[in-house]
Amino acid sequence: MSIRSEAIGLGNEETKGASVMSKKNEVPLNWVGLGKIAAVFVRLFTIIKETWSEMGIGLEIIGWVTAEGKDKFVEEFLKPLGQQFLAAQRIIVVNKNTILVNLDAPPILPFDGATVETNKGGGWVTVQKRADGLYVDDRKVILYRSERQNGGKAIRGYELRDEVMNLPVLHPNVMNGLYEHSHLIPEDWKQNEVRFIYFWAVTFRGLRGDLYVHYLFWCGGSWTWDCYSIGLSFKGDYSAAVLESN
Repeated sequence: MSIRSEAIGLGNEETKGASVMSKKNEVPLNWVGLGKIAAVFVRLFTIIKETWSEMGIGLEIIGWVTAEGKDKFVEEFLKPLGQQFLAAQRIIVVNKNTILVNLDAPPILPFDGATVETNKGGGWVTVQKRADGLYVDDRKVILYRSERQNGGKAIRGYELRDEVMNLPVLHPNVMNGLYEHSHLIPEDWKQNEVRFIYFWAVTFRGLRGDLYVHYLFWCGGSWTWDCYSIGLSFKGDYSAAVLESN
């Protein structure tokens, strides 16, 4: 199933109802929006015209593209271009409670000079907020802590990494999706004044050789994200985002 068709299939009754409502109550034309669309078509036309002009091709190609050259244009140009576009996308919004996240998109590096050390996971996943929490591909996300973090204790990062890497940990591309659409983050993730939630599916190596992992950070009534050295200690309020066992 294509990403586009999956997104359409995920449309809930609320979004379908909104679509019907917009047809019944026709919204007046927005000239600013129309102008932006026109500007995009002008830029697209300029790119096509300049490219074909450099090749010595004139308007005669239009008749060919819409007739005998149509299949080639679609199969060898439009579809491959669309596939490259989707591969470069990190997030697609389906509706107010659902996004699609591309785990094959390059993870955002935490700082200049960082490189990806390990990368666990791939493909597109569906991230959805439900009444009882957050789900990824229909599996509930839970916040995991090692038993060695209980009672105010701390665990060394490398020891925790070895423990959580056997679990279905979440990818930092999901973290980026949640940060950009923070209304999807469950309210109970904010139950503490300060909360650190780590996304262990990718680790990064710094210029000095240290390893780092991304985390979401709840503090002062808002979310942000950063990275943390695995060589340091992980305290009791440091959780790992993992998928619940089936």
